Amino acid sequence: MTNTCAGRLIQSIYRTGRTGFSVNIGSGGGAVTFSGIEGEKPDADSQLQSVDKVIVNHGKDSGPISSKEVTGGCSYENPFKGSAVTKCQATDAENRGYVLQFKTDGKPPSMLDYRVGESAKGSVDRGFTVGVWNCSRLKDDSANGCVMSQDIDGTTTFMIYANNNEAFDLGFYNEAWTFKTENVPSADLLFDGKRYPSTNVEVLTPQQLAVRGGGKEEGFQAPIEHSSELVFRVGDAEVKVDLKGASAAVGKLWDCVVANFCA
Repeated sequence: MTNTCAGRLIQSIYRTGRTGFSVNIGSGGGAVTFSGIEGEKPDADSQLQSVDKVIVNHGKDSGPISSKEVTGGCSYENPFKGSAVTKCQATDAENRGYVLQFKTDGKPPSMLDYRVGESAKGSVDRGFTVGVWNCSRLKDDSANGCVMSQDIDGTTTFMIYANNNEAFDLGFYNEAWTFKTENVPSADLLFDGKRYPSTNVEVLTPQQLAVRGGGKEEGFQAPIEHSSELVFRVGDAEVKVDLKGASAAVGKLWDCVVANFCA
């Protein structure tokens, strides 16, 4: 697929230790992702990563996203010290090979930080976990925003953001997505199989979508608290979220907003 590559490499790093390399392919928003777990660091300017999954998204006009379980690894150099090389190689159960080789132009990479922030300086981090849900205060958020999140499958994360302006927004992140900000995708949101009447989607990054709402009766909070499953369909992708324990976690989320930390 070398001739279809867009000439840009994207690395996604999760706080769980999972990480992946993605290369855009074609003109229809496709991408290939080598996903695995961060490994050993041979020296100060190199890093190893395992590869257990290769995700291929041919774009909006070429069928659904495919995911292959593989065995392999990546090695990459420090891109802040000139031209750097990334190499990934993996094999699936049918002995088919997957190879990624990328050399940067020597310019420092662009960085986007979506980490949930630490507590204010001088205070104790009081994040919480309720079942599969994690919460923490957002760093440098003027509206005292907090986020609760759930890892879905190692590559997809579901998030709920609330703040003291009564925002109650949903977020979805997948390292294989390649949405464009100028082409807002249509989406469906279902709670226990019932379609939510209004779904306004915003493309924050090619891999991250936000669905805006509110904490009042007409917003998402009630169905989140009283449903057992949420299904989000966008393009060819479908995300299923188990809402077990969500009601208790939402209560803690608002405690976080009011107190400016997760209690």
